[in-house]
Amino acid sequence: MGGFLRKPCTDRTAKRSDQGRTLRRRKGKSTAPPTESAHLHSLAHKAYEGLLGILLSGEMGPNDVIIERRIAEQLGISRTPLREAIRRLEGEELLQRQADGAIVICPMSVEDFLNILSIRRLLEGEAARKAAGRVSEQELLGFQGRILALSRKEESGGPAVQDLGPELHLCVASAAGNRMMASVIADMGKRTRLFTRRFMPLSERRSQVCEEHLALIDALLENDGERARACMERHIDSVRAHVLNKLAAF
Repeated sequence: MGGFLRKPCTDRTAKRSDQGRTLRRRKGKSTAPPTESAHLHSLAHKAYEGLLGILLSGEMGPNDVIIERRIAEQLGISRTPLREAIRRLEGEELLQRQADGAIVICPMSVEDFLNILSIRRLLEGEAARKAAGRVSEQELLGFQGRILALSRKEESGGPAVQDLGPELHLCVASAAGNRMMASVIADMGKRTRLFTRRFMPLSERRSQVCEEHLALIDALLENDGERARACMERHIDSVRAHVLNKLAAF
């Protein structure tokens, strides 16, 4: 009887031991996939940034078809991370998949664009007010020097010059201390640039934009939140007025 009484205990012990070995094997196998996953994530992010850069450059316009092979070659990446980037941009409604499977750049109506500017005016005005006293003097003086240099140039410049304004806007949004608000501002900024890049080059408004940004920086340097808000609102109002004038001329 003693043998029969001990056997179930032995079976249970063996079963627990087997389960423990199985769990240890699974844990041992889990070290490689995260490394591979991180690599794939990095490639997908690179593909996203590259494809977004193409969209923002003005090379392509609304309803233009995304040719995966051509874009992959242009960016020097494989089509697998590019497809991840395309899915992400579909989720952001910057790209859309048509019934035949083609991926095209989403068109934006004038009404949608004006609504975006209304949102930006509210959020970025508040962000500028809250950012006063939170952006370092060194960072603001750096922007000031770059903008002054831009204002003296006759040419519109390359991508680094084109991105200077958005960089300042994102700096102000981040300094406001509201992560969700900064995320919305970044998204609205992308959509603004997608709408304007093809027909409103920086060279047309370079002097005015520089003046508006310098006024904003002056207010921030003096920690004057209300003046910073007013400067940001005037800047976005001037973008709206210029776009409407351009559209009326078409």
